[in-house]
Amino acid sequence: MAGDKDTDAGKSVAYRAAYFNTLTHYLDTHVNAVRNISTVLAIAGFAFAARGVRLFNKFYSVADIPPQFIQKNVRLQGKVVHVKDQHLQVEHIPILYLRIPFLMKKREGSIGVHLAGVKFEEGAVDWLKENVNTKGVFFTMLQVNSRQQLDCVVTARRPGWRGLFSSMCLNEELVRQGLGKVAPIEGMQVGATYVKLTKKLLRAELVAERKRRGVWTEPTVFERYKAKYDNAKEDMKTAVQSRKKAVVEAGRLLASPTSLLKSLWTFASKKFRREGN
Repeated sequence: MAGDKDTDAGKSVAYRAAYFNTLTHYLDTHVNAVRNISTVLAIAGFAFAARGVRLFNKFYSVADIPPQFIQKNVRLQGKVVHVKDQHLQVEHIPILYLRIPFLMKKREGSIGVHLAGVKFEEGAVDWLKENVNTKGVFFTMLQVNSRQQLDCVVTARRPGWRGLFSSMCLNEELVRQGLGKVAPIEGMQVGATYVKLTKKLLRAELVAERKRRGVWTEPTVFERYKAKYDNAKEDMKTAVQSRKKAVVEAGRLLASPTSLLKSLWTFASKKFRREGN
């Protein structure tokens, strides 16, 4: 009985060894075909994944962006081409940008990107033109607003040598410099993203207010007293000019009897007319 078991086990081992040798021999003789199949499968998988995430697609307007990208708060890359009153115009740069002439579409366009939660104040446009115009930025999409622009959180390299090591959030930086104020994000549901961004912006605004930057700049005691002195001086100058004008007019009337009689007649006529009424 034990001998039969040993025989069956030996046959099983021999069968497995023969099968393994046959498979190995087949792979060795058809190694190029196996490699080609693997390569084709890898390329097909990559192409399918690239199609899903639009690696090669360039978006020329907000309408070109898939809605699911905005819903998932996808981050895109672009270059600022123009700074408007309350937003940026950004040219989208695909994840994989292949400059192949016969595959490139002859089309132009840029995306309106609004810094979510920020209202530009005096000096904001000039600061953005100096620091980010014609430069690369990353923008995380939150929603499409009523002006058909993207409400985004925008990041860019810091100006100067610091840009080699760190980046800045433009939304926070504008508020921190006193060049913008925190504003509600109209149309956006109050969720974790909304609350997190608003907290960051409020902290930045508190810093700007405490350090008296930009719109939060307050005049010193000397500047306030100087302004009061200038206003009082201007009022006194106006009063003196009015008095001089009245004296000149009185002198003109006294120097000309005809003008004096005419003025008296006009005054008397107005008085009698009022009493008659």
